[in-house]
Amino acid sequence: MQNRLKKLSMLQGKKRYLVFGLLALEVLSLPAAAQIVHRVAFDIRPVVTAVEIPTAEPGMSRFLVASNAGFSVKASNVVGDVSVAVHVSGTMSDVSRFGDAAQLPGPATGCAIASGMRSDIYVADRKTAASPGTPPQQAVIFEFKYDSDARPAIEFIPGNDDTSSLQKCQKATS
Repeated sequence: MQNRLKKLSMLQGKKRYLVFGLLALEVLSLPAAAQIVHRVAFDIRPVVTAVEIPTAEPGMSRFLVASNAGFSVKASNVVGDVSVAVHVSGTMSDVSRFGDAAQLPGPATGCAIASGMRSDIYVADRKTAASPGTPPQQAVIFEFKYDSDARPAIEFIPGNDDTSSLQKCQKATS
C-alpha cells in the first residue's frame, strides 16, 4: 500500500511539471501571437464625420471632416459648378488648430458640375488621418463655393464608390 502511495505521489509530481511546462510554453508564445494580431488586416467599417462650420458668406459652405477610409461628397439642391478646396492644416476661428496629423484625402482642389439631384462633387481615395492623433488633428476642412442663390445639401458618404459619376467643370472657378 505504501508502495502504491509512493508511486502515485511521484506521478502527481510529473503531472505538475507537465502542467507548468505547458503554461510556460503558452506564456512564451504570447509575443508571437501579438505579432500575428498586429500584422493581420482587419476589415474596418468606413466612417466619415463632417461638421458644418457656419459662414456668413453666401455661396460658400465649410465642413470639418475626419474619416478612417476613402469617401465621396454629394450635393443636392444646387445646379451648376461647385468649386471644392481642401485645407489640410491651420486654425479655426484663430483659436483651434486642425490637421496636424492629417493628409489630403484626394485632390486639393477641384470643380464639379451638380445637376440639382444627388450629384458627386468630390471623391477621396484615402482617409484624412496620416498619423495618430485626436479627431481635430486628423481632420481637414472642405470649402465649397457655388451659386450664391443655391442652398445645397452636402452629404459625405463613407467608402469608395467605383460607380461615381463625377462631372468636372469646363473651366476652373475661383
